[in-house]
Amino acid sequence: MKKTENTKNNSKMVKNTKNLISVIFLSLVSLLALSTCIGLLLSNAAIRRQADASQSELDALETEGYYTTARANQLIDQADAKARKEEGDRLRDIFRGKLEEGDRIGAIRTLYPDEIITEYAGQYYFTPIDESLPLSPLTEEDFQLLEDGTVKYIGTDESLSITKGIDVSRTQGDIDFYKVKSEGIDFVMIRVGLRGSVEGTILEDDYFKTNIKNAQKAGLEVGVYFYSQSIDADEAVEEAEYVLKQIKNYEITYPVALDLEQTNSSDARTSKLTKQIYSEIADAFCERVKEEGYTPMIMGGIRTFTEFLEPVSLEKYPVWVSYYGFPQYYPYDYRMWQFSRNGVIDGIEGEVNLDFCVIRKE
Repeated sequence: MKKTENTKNNSKMVKNTKNLISVIFLSLVSLLALSTCIGLLLSNAAIRRQADASQSELDALETEGYYTTARANQLIDQADAKARKEEGDRLRDIFRGKLEEGDRIGAIRTLYPDEIITEYAGQYYFTPIDESLPLSPLTEEDFQLLEDGTVKYIGTDESLSITKGIDVSRTQGDIDFYKVKSEGIDFVMIRVGLRGSVEGTILEDDYFKTNIKNAQKAGLEVGVYFYSQSIDADEAVEEAEYVLKQIKNYEITYPVALDLEQTNSSDARTSKLTKQIYSEIADAFCERVKEEGYTPMIMGGIRTFTEFLEPVSLEKYPVWVSYYGFPQYYPYDYRMWQFSRNGVIDGIEGEVNLDFCVIRKE
C-alpha cells in the first residue's frame, strides 16, 4: 500500500516538473519574442529618425538653393528647352527681318553660324569655318553702326591701333586731300593700275600719280593696290613688277595689295581659274613685293578668301576684306576692312570706299 502511494507521488512530481519546464520554456520564448519586438520597434524608430533627418536635410538644401540630382537634372532639361526656344525665336526674328530687307543671303547665314555662305549667279556655297586658321581679335562689340550707315570703332583693346582710311582710283576724279585729312582720315590706298579682264593688257590708273603726290603732300599715309586679272603666276609677277616700278620713287608706308576678284562676265579670262591657280597667283605677286621690302596684302570680297584661295594663303599674307554688311561677317584675322562703298568725305565729289586698318602694336 505504501509502495503504491510512493509511486503515485513520484509520478505526480514528474508531471509537475514537466509542467514547470514547459512554463519556463514558454516564458523564455515569450521573452525572446518580446525582445525581438522591442528590437524591431527600436530599429524602426531609428530608421524613422534617420528618414526624418534626411528629409529635413533635403528640405534645407532646397530652401538654400540646392537640389537633388533628379531635381537638378529636371531643372537642366527645363533650362535647355527654354534656351533652345529663345534662341529659335531670336533666329526666326533675325531671319524674318533679313527677308523683309530683301537680304536673302543674310537670312540664310543666320541659320548656319558655323559656315561661311557666299552666293554667285544664284547659287549658294557653304564653306565650313576652319578653326585652325587665326580668327579676328575684333568682335561686333568693337564697332558701332551709325545712323548714316558708316561704322565707328569703339573697342578698348590697347594692343590694337585702328586707323581709318579710304581707297581711291580714277573714279573719284580730282581730290582735295587736305580736306580729306581734316575729316579724320589717316591713310589712303591708291590704285596703281589694272589688267583688262578680256584682253589682259596692263593699264595705268589715270589718276595714280596725281593722287599719290597730293595725298603725301597733305600728310596722309599711303598704300597702293593693283586690280589683277592674271591667269597664272607669270602674269602675277608681271603685275608685281609693274607696281614696283610705279611706286619706287614714293614712300609707301601702308601695304601693297593685290585686288583679286572674279568678274561677273563669262568672257573674263579668269572665269575658269581653279583654287590652286588663284593661290599661285597670289603667292607669286606677294612674294615678289615682299622681296623689295614692302608689306604685301591680298584684297577681295569674302568669296575671294573662301572660294578662290587655299587656306595657307590666308595665313601667309595680310587680308584686306571687302564686306559692306554689319557686323563683319568674315571670321578670320584681317588687316583691313573695306566696310562701305557709299562714304561721303569732304574733298571728294561723290561716294568713296571707306576702310579700317588694324595695326598690332609692338
